[in-house]
Amino acid sequence: MRIHSTALAVIAVTALASALSAQDSRSTAAAARLTGLLQQHKLDAVAARHPDQPGVFIAALFMPDSHLLVVSAPHGAPAVLDKYLAAGQFMEVYLALNAGDVQKDRFFVMDMKGDGLRLVCDRGEPFDSTVRDGSGQASFDGNWLAQGLSQAAYDARFAEDDVRYARLLQVLAATLSTSPAPDPEPR
Repeated sequence: MRIHSTALAVIAVTALASALSAQDSRSTAAAARLTGLLQQHKLDAVAARHPDQPGVFIAALFMPDSHLLVVSAPHGAPAVLDKYLAAGQFMEVYLALNAGDVQKDRFFVMDMKGDGLRLVCDRGEPFDSTVRDGSGQASFDGNWLAQGLSQAAYDARFAEDDVRYARLLQVLAATLSTSPAPDPEPR
């Protein structure tokens, strides 16, 4: 009877984890839209000023079939980043924000499949993570105890970061939506 109960518990936990990982997060649709626009425009990076936070910039680096890395942060030389933005040098903005020494208000997302944040990942799959202010990392691998969190704190962190990430993706997608896509290459 003990083996039967243990087997049922393992099955229930596995089913719950699969159901949670399959749920769409708020960032799922926004990630799909942004990655589609990046592919349409044949870009691997995009950047913009954050319209809701003066002095803060947002940049993304996209590697198709791999991951989407997004950073938002203030920068010590905003005029330089504005110059990069005006020239369409989005990779330069991304690199500057990642190399920046300003950690306060910095938010970094590693979306390992480029499909939006997931609360948990399937066993053996890469997991998404976020970093706040340069040191507050959360790994969304479903293992909140290893991070010293309760399940409620883990879920709350995910919900907060997912909403924030979705907003960043929306801003970046709007930047590309207002730009014309490149002409298709002649055949």
